[in-house]
Amino acid sequence: MKSKLYLAVIGSSLGLFFGNAQAQDAKAGEGVVKSSGCLKCHSVSAEKDGPSYKSVAAKYKGQADAAAKLEKFVAGHHGGPKPKDKSKDAVAYILSR
Repeated sequence: MKSKLYLAVIGSSLGLFFGNAQAQDAKAGEGVVKSSGCLKCHSVSAEKDGPSYKSVAAKYKGQADAAAKLEKFVAGHHGGPKPKDKSKDAVAYILSR
């Protein structure tokens, strides 16, 4: 019984840790999206020349490989965010919408 309780506590702690890390990535991603010029063609909720971030997040909701697919696309899309390693943060922001 103690081992089950221990696993539950560890699992909850990891969930809080990784949930917070994802929130930090999304916050950083907001800055990346703004500084990279993504908002010229995209918006959080309105369709512009490109799809809204809400529609992109809805399209990929529940897909385990969504972040990997979008990171690859975002990195190559119009040159992607600068520096390139910021694509992960941009994707976290888009999927959090």
